[in-house]
Amino acid sequence: MEYQGPEPADLANVRALNIAFLEWLHACGDSGAATHSQTPEMLAALAGMSRCQLERLSRTPFLLMSFREYDEGRWRSLFARRPDPDLFHSLEMPDEEAARLIAAGLGFLWQLSKRNPYAARLVSGAGLSWCEQLADCTLVELFTRAVSAHSVLEPRMIENRGLWQKLLNAGVSAKKDVRRAARVSALQTVLTQSSASSYRQLAAAACSMPAVAVRVAERDPR
Repeated sequence: MEYQGPEPADLANVRALNIAFLEWLHACGDSGAATHSQTPEMLAALAGMSRCQLERLSRTPFLLMSFREYDEGRWRSLFARRPDPDLFHSLEMPDEEAARLIAAGLGFLWQLSKRNPYAARLVSGAGLSWCEQLADCTLVELFTRAVSAHSVLEPRMIENRGLWQKLLNAGVSAKKDVRRAARVSALQTVLTQSSASSYRQLAAAACSMPAVAVRVAERDPR
């Protein structure tokens, strides 16, 4: 069986979410609005980037923001949480921009998990079990359970310094081939070194996924 990768519209949404996330990180600065997972090195690198470089970084073919999909305990609790009858109360957060990012990002992964869980896994590095549980929620249930949990938002695999050094350097290079190589390598890292080791493994038929990853990373000519 052949597994279909993300469609061009899906990758356009990934880019839009990525640039919004990068702008949020940049705007947070030293205000403490972002989560503890920010690093001074990342903020300094982002602060020194031009708009063109940020756009190049946003074209990484997976979500640069993470919802801590690997945190099985946290998500078991969130998936089991009873819906709050007061939707607007449940959406109250000190950082409204973080709430919007979580809502937009989870909403995107929710519909993608329903339509193509393998594409959702490709752009998020999440296990199929997490994608299936996400898809089992209604959209309102998902928002009432997770949007107010602002601590789920963090840079993807922020603990992997090598990955982020590659993205913040080669990933924004003026040379197209260097950027493409960095994207392919970064995507392969997310897919193979995810800390979500407790999630159910992909079916054997998904072994063709690396070829899909290469096509996804090279689809964007810029």
